[in-house]
Order: sequence, then C-alpha cells, then structure tokens
Amino acid sequence: MITVIAISKEGSIVEPKFDEIKFEDYKLIWIDCYDPKDEELYKLSKKINISVSELQIGLDEQEIPRVEEEEDFYLIIYKAPLFEEDITTTSLGIYIRDNILLTIHSDKIKAIGRLHKLILTKKPRIVFERGIGFLLYHILNEITRSYSRILIGLEDELEELEDKLLIGYDREIMEGILSLRKTLVYFHKSLIANRDVLVLLKRKYLPITTREDRENFEDLYYDTLQLIDMSATYREVLTSMMDMTLSLENIKMNQIMKILTMVTTIFAVPMWITGIYGMNFTYLPLANNPQGFWIIMALMIITIITFVYIFKRSGWI
Repeated sequence: MITVIAISKEGSIVEPKFDEIKFEDYKLIWIDCYDPKDEELYKLSKKINISVSELQIGLDEQEIPRVEEEEDFYLIIYKAPLFEEDITTTSLGIYIRDNILLTIHSDKIKAIGRLHKLILTKKPRIVFERGIGFLLYHILNEITRSYSRILIGLEDELEELEDKLLIGYDREIMEGILSLRKTLVYFHKSLIANRDVLVLLKRKYLPITTREDRENFEDLYYDTLQLIDMSATYREVLTSMMDMTLSLENIKMNQIMKILTMVTTIFAVPMWITGIYGMNFTYLPLANNPQGFWIIMALMIITIITFVYIFKRSGWI
C-alpha cells in the first residue's frame, strides 16, 4: 500500500495519488510504502528511479541500521517497535532523493501511522515547511517515543510481576518474565543500532540536513541513550526476578521433599513391624498373647508420636 502526503509550492498540504503525482509540483513529498507487492515495488522503482533491489534492502529484517550515501540518494535503515503477540522490532527503510522522502516497511509501524495522522490534522505545515531533514527528524523522533511508551508500560508490568511473585510462584509469572526479557533483548539491540545511526546524523554534514536538524538529532541521540540505560536496568531487574523465581521453586521443592521424608520416616517403623508379623512363621513373639495385637499397635503409635515430636522440636513441622 502506497500513501502520499505533500506540500505544494503554495504551502498547502495535499494527498495526491501516487500514479498521478508530478514531483516538480511540490516542495516536499513523503511517500509511505507498507508491505508492498512486487507490482507496487516495480511501480515505485520506476517512479522515483531507485532500483527494486535497493528498495528491497529497506524491507529486509536482517539489515543492520545504518546511513548510506549513494550517488543520487540516501538510504537510512532504522529499527522500530513492532506490536504483535510479543513486542519485538522491525526494519524501516528511509530513502531520500531530491524533494522526496520514502519510508518503506513490511510490517505495520504505529509511529508512522501516528505521524501521518498528526500531519493531516495538527499543524502539518510545521513539519513540512522546515525541510526534508526536519521531516526525517520527526519520523525518527516518533519511533523513539514509541520505544519510550513501551518501556514505561513495561515498568508497570514489572511491578505487577513483583507483586505476584511476593504472593507465590506459578508458571504464569515465569512466562511473563521470559516474555518481557525477550522484548528487552530486542529493544536493547535495536536501540544500540539506532544510536549509531543518530551519531552519524548529528555529526555528519549531509546536504539533506541543516545545523538545526543536527541539533535535533543530537537531542534524539541523548533520548536514545536514556532508553538504552532504561532497558539495561529493566533487564537486570528481570534477571534478579528470574533468580528469585528459581530460588522460590527450589524452596518449594525442598519443602515437598521434607514432607515426603517426614512421612516416610514416621511410617517406616510401623511398616517394618507389620512386615515382620506378616511373615509365615508358626511362632512369633506375642502371637499367642490375647493382648499381643494391642501391644504391637501401642508400640507403633508410640513410635509415630516420638518421630512427630522429634520433627516438631527440630522445627520441621
């Protein structure tokens, strides 16, 4: 799916159809391409004069975030949060050529949708009138804000897991911890890679950015550093929670083994006595005594009471 937002030379924001657009009629054009089919990629390649193989780089999840300065366009690979069953990350390809900024992605990126809506409803000229570098900054800033929102939400989930862990361990808690840890691993790697992109954007004098743009990218760089520290802190908290969970599980297992050991010990002597008297011998002590049964029962009860007393005195019960 291809959507287009542009600012005309008169300063109005429009949504021209991609097939009918003439790039020379606009100051700045933002083309967003989501999960394109082969036909759309070919059409896009022909329209903006960037090869299909180059466009497919922006769709490749294995591509490392970076900034590439080609002969007639710039390529920026960036990582954005992806909301599925588990929160992970996805690749966003950004191509800049002349007055065109193209974003291309195979998965739905909420930050792109929010910025698209913002431009169409709230002060759109501010984003477009200050140039292509400022539009690029807004796209990367919206992605960074998505990371921030998610990490703040993860903090609440961590507190909830800690409260549940204090009440008692269960499998659901471990699954929650592993899910959060997986998200933080993806986030940490992606944020570090994004940081390297921002280092280049804030230091390198690219024709597509102004001094003000580079200052904005520097602010975004420090925001990303804070998010990296936050994700690292949360990972340490989760590691501690996992250790605590395993300790609680071991304690629970030890308690079960202690109970089984006590039960086995308590009934060991009575079972031994009943086993002896179950043997097929003609003569056994107290076998012909009218009170023999009650004497043996009393001996077993005394043995059980003695072991219970010993365990209770030792603090096992």
